[in-house]
Amino acid sequence: MAIEGEPGLQREALVSEPALDRAERLANLLASIVESSDDVIVSKNLDGIITSWNKGAERIFGYSAAEAIGQPITLVIPEDRQSEEREILTRIRRGERLDHFETVRRRRDGSSIVVSLTVSPVKDAHGNIIGASKIARDITEHKRAQEQIRILAREAEHRSKNILANVQAII
Repeated sequence: MAIEGEPGLQREALVSEPALDRAERLANLLASIVESSDDVIVSKNLDGIITSWNKGAERIFGYSAAEAIGQPITLVIPEDRQSEEREILTRIRRGERLDHFETVRRRRDGSSIVVSLTVSPVKDAHGNIIGASKIARDITEHKRAQEQIRILAREAEHRSKNILANVQAII
């Protein structure tokens, strides 16, 4: 039974639908979710080679999927952050997940962006780790706004101390 107002979503599994059809529908649904995300969603193998690249990655990094897939993920990692990737792959091989850490990545035009990055192991049907999925959100503007707030707060504190000092001098 379809949920009203939500085409394609159902409350109950279709018992009569063959398992293969259900699996295909689920795969298509998940692919659509990944592809339409504003966030970067990419996967790579254990050698750090990009195996998938969504529209969010295209928009944020400036490389098309055709240009990125098959390339090392270091394509978007600044030279001074290359050791990060080695550490990420080491932890993924151990089955670890890396949750929301902030780092810097590089766009096609060479500009840097600050991202919040989550990296998770990808396993095959037998439970073997075969790669990693990365979800990144561009937080560059958020970080700039935070820095501007810090600057303004320091300026306000400085001015209030000067005003207080002047008042005390008058009294």
